[in-house]
Formats: sequence, C-alpha cells, structure tokens
Amino acid sequence: MTFLLELKDNINKFYNKHNVYLVPALKFVVAFISFLLLNVQIGYMTVLKNPLIALAVSIICAFLPSGFTVVALSIFMLAHLYAISAEFAVISLCIVLVMYLLYFRFAPKTAYILIITAMFCWVKIPFALPVAVGLCSSVAAVIPVSFGIIMYYIIRTASDYEAAISDDSLSESMKQISFLIESLLKNRQMLVLIIAAAVTIIVVYIIRRQKIDHSWKIAIIVGSITQFL
Repeated sequence: MTFLLELKDNINKFYNKHNVYLVPALKFVVAFISFLLLNVQIGYMTVLKNPLIALAVSIICAFLPSGFTVVALSIFMLAHLYAISAEFAVISLCIVLVMYLLYFRFAPKTAYILIITAMFCWVKIPFALPVAVGLCSSVAAVIPVSFGIIMYYIIRTASDYEAAISDDSLSESMKQISFLIESLLKNRQMLVLIIAAAVTIIVVYIIRRQKIDHSWKIAIIVGSITQFL
C-alpha cells in the first residue's frame, strides 16, 4: 500500500511539473489511437479511412476540451455507419443523442473514461477497467463507462448488420430496423456488462472512501469479487 501511495505521489509531482506538454500529448495519443481503431473496426467510408485525416483531427483534439474528442469520434462513427445504411445511422444517432444529454449533464469532464472504456472493450479486456475507475474517480464515472460499452456494441453490431444485408437476409427496411433494435436495445450481454461495471465502480468507490485501514486493498479485493460474481 505504501508503494502505491508513493507511486501516486511521484506521478502527481511529475504530472504537475510537465502537464503543459503531457496533457496535449496524451490527448493526441488517445484520440489518434481511437480514430485508427474506429477505422479498422468500421471503416466503411473510404474518405475517413485516410490516416492523415485521423492525424489532423487528433492534433485538433489535443488542444480542445476532451468532450470535443468524444463528439468527433461520434461523428466519424455515424459517418461510417451511414455508409452501410441510413437506418443504422439514424438509430445510432438517436442513441448517441440520448447518451450525450445525460453525459454532458452529469459527467462532462470524464470524456476519456468513455473513450478508454470503448478501447478496452475493443481489445477484449473490459473487466480491467471498473475497479481502477472506482479507485480513481467518483460514482458519476458509471455514466461514461456505460456509454463507452454502448458505443462499443454499436460498432460491433455494424459488422453483423453488414453481413446480414449483404446476403439479402434483411431486404426490407422494417426487418433492418427490427434487427438493429434487437442487437442494440435488447442485447443481454451488453446489459450484463453495463450492470457489472456499474455495480463494481459503486462498490469500489464506497469502500475506498471509508476511513478504515487498508481501504484501497479491501476495495480492490471486494470490487474484483463483485465483478466476477
């Protein structure tokens, strides 16, 4: 525990000394990786797949508030989805707008938690994040984590949807809309993952805030068990 506290202090000192350079650099790296991953996953619009565009937008994101990165990623995602189907893009836009109404109202300064959550889902390690978020953030972090998971599932649904319309199994608009609703709004796997992450964050946050010895250790152990269950 002492080692973790010392490490945290050293990181804080280093960050405070070099934050003028570190913040834009980290924002650029996160944004650029996110755009590249998005293009790899659903790069259906050829123009946006150009790495130079991702590079240029990432440079802009490095010097603007973190919320701009989330909005830029959403625009890229919707453009790629529109290249597959207008219905898919419209339904996704409705979901994204509802998400943003909640996100910008209750957790506007946690954009990178949302982005990193989606990235962890892409690399198949979503359960590595909730305990860390509960230790380092507040209960409000449940919102960006949940939205990060939803964004991931929207993107993952794109490949299934493209395959379905390619083999003519979804030839009618109503069938396409029904497929999307079933895949996005009634996805039990997504709901379970959101609930597990949310409960874990809340449990870890509550325990690590208690004025007891080794609260962080207890929070990590109990949070991990909670998530596993």
